[in-house]
Amino acid sequence: MSIEVFEIERDPDFKKRVDRFLLKKKFRHLPEQIKELAEKLQKGEFEGDKLTHRELPTPHDIYKIRLPNPDTGAGKSNGYRIIYMVVIETKIVIFLTIYYKKEDETVSDNYINGLIDGYFINLLQEE
Repeated sequence: MSIEVFEIERDPDFKKRVDRFLLKKKFRHLPEQIKELAEKLQKGEFEGDKLTHRELPTPHDIYKIRLPNPDTGAGKSNGYRIIYMVVIETKIVIFLTIYYKKEDETVSDNYINGLIDGYFINLLQEE
């Protein structure tokens, strides 16, 4: 029995937001939380809510996962949200964005669509 291994990629928006949380907010536990999540996702253990009910015109699965913020004592309800996309055909998981529930209540479908479009446009440009 072989285990499927997914490659993890990070959208520039995700990287920018993580850097902001680390530098300005001093959320020092965040890298370890992301690493733990990435290890699960690499094994195909997809967590979170599947965003199928939203206006996201993509054949790929989009998930939103809730993470607590141990740096502020906030649980999952007031912690982070990570939006990620799974591309089954190429075995890639892309961290699209992260937001802190106490700063942003949610992110719009249009924002997520823009990140998805940007990811695929960048892929085409690299070829």
